[in-house]
Amino acid sequence: MPIESPINAPAHDAQREMEQRALRNVRALVDKIEDADKLSERSARRTMIVVIVAITLVLAFFVSQLAKPPAPISITLPPPAKTAR
Repeated sequence: MPIESPINAPAHDAQREMEQRALRNVRALVDKIEDADKLSERSARRTMIVVIVAITLVLAFFVSQLAKPPAPISITLPPPAKTAR
């Protein structure tokens, strides 16, 4: 291990500070990406829930329409025409 001279100490400190700043910047970017992924995951989950609820409601409507008996149809016929005999 080389012995550091006082002349190299400021350069070494500056390099170390730059490396630490770069690592902090990288960590901040990773945090931003992770936050964006969490938001995206939440959004996808909410969208999936909304789609499932909508499909369930549509299916329930059609099943309820099939299950109830048809409404009686009332047909009114006009009286027979009087014909001369």
